[in-house]
Amino acid sequence: MERSGPALGLTPRLEARPGLRILSFLALLPASAVELDAAIDRAVADNPLLERVPWRSCPTCGLATVADRCAACATAHWDFEPEATVDWRGDLLRDAAAELPATLRPVLELVVAALDDHGLMPVPPDAPADAVALVVAGLRAIGPPGIAARSRVDCVRVQAAALVADGEVPPIVQELADRWLAEVADERYADVAAATGTTEAAVRGAVEVLRARTRPYVALAGGGARSSPTDVVFTQPEGGGPLVAHVADAAAVGLVVVPDLLVQTLEARAWVAPHREAAQRLFAAVAARGHMLQRVADELAVRQRGFILDGPQGHAHLRRQEVAAALEVHPSTVGRVVTGKVTRCPDGRQVPMAAYFGAVTSTRVRVAMALEQNPGASDRELAELLTRVGDPIARRTVAKYRALVTKPASPMR
Repeated sequence: MERSGPALGLTPRLEARPGLRILSFLALLPASAVELDAAIDRAVADNPLLERVPWRSCPTCGLATVADRCAACATAHWDFEPEATVDWRGDLLRDAAAELPATLRPVLELVVAALDDHGLMPVPPDAPADAVALVVAGLRAIGPPGIAARSRVDCVRVQAAALVADGEVPPIVQELADRWLAEVADERYADVAAATGTTEAAVRGAVEVLRARTRPYVALAGGGARSSPTDVVFTQPEGGGPLVAHVADAAAVGLVVVPDLLVQTLEARAWVAPHREAAQRLFAAVAARGHMLQRVADELAVRQRGFILDGPQGHAHLRRQEVAAALEVHPSTVGRVVTGKVTRCPDGRQVPMAAYFGAVTSTRVRVAMALEQNPGASDRELAELLTRVGDPIARRTVAKYRALVTKPASPMR
């Protein structure tokens, strides 16, 4: 006699789990240049299978490269190449000499000579460390924000520390810059909030302050255009033709994997395996970020050709939803790609990627772009400059939007 009762059965079920590439795609997609830099530096420091060879921002367009110039500038025809028309090193040396003791003048000259074309000091001069520290403090008291920082990431940290010291922003802003930029790049706001003993809303507010009020470069008089890092460079073949968008890849930022280690034992292979997996995740993250950034940039090169070539008067109505539909992605994906990214046009203009969207380029964006390209200009000079390029604006309006650009409103203040 068979016993009746509940039977154990297996029901097949399909379950979608996020794979390695999808997780990597989400990790660095919204990362700005400085956040990407911080994430890569941290990964290299933690992973013995990763190395980073010396790299720089291209002196012409600002794109990351390990060569003298990036691939875009090696072959592109440029209508405009930035040149430093002002001797900012001489001005900095003269102004600092008036503030520092005469005994520090020799060290001051060494420090100023050690600054690269972006106002950073990746290698300190051969001088007593305490004297160098005094000179750097003096330079930062009279020079542009971030002067003499060790790297682009350190430049953001220096600027954040200055904002906190002046009482303009809460201390959480400096803490994020000092310790949590890699987590910010991954949008791990809840983890950062738990680690810092604050709220996720406060962390998000601090991130917005960092993105709005700090820059991974020094705004140098007469050389501001060449100081800015660039995420996308648009070029046009000589004689005309379709625009080409260039995006830096993992090789351009100096990221490499060391040759396979000789592992002879199970223990050694077990030790290497997680490091190899982490290295693959990082490369996948950088590649996924670059791939989607390239797709969006290619679409903008077609849809905003007039804006890229001719400036604000050529701006076409464009919504993120339109680009998302063309690329068959969610609009939020396009929004994440655009966040914090900077593009460079064939005539030398540097344009925030967000400025390509909307009905027209807002007055605030136009003033911000003019300030980026002419950091030492007065309100009247900026008004005259914008008027000459077909964008008439009053000096009083420039003054209003200059204040908003340099000191944007923040819910944390």
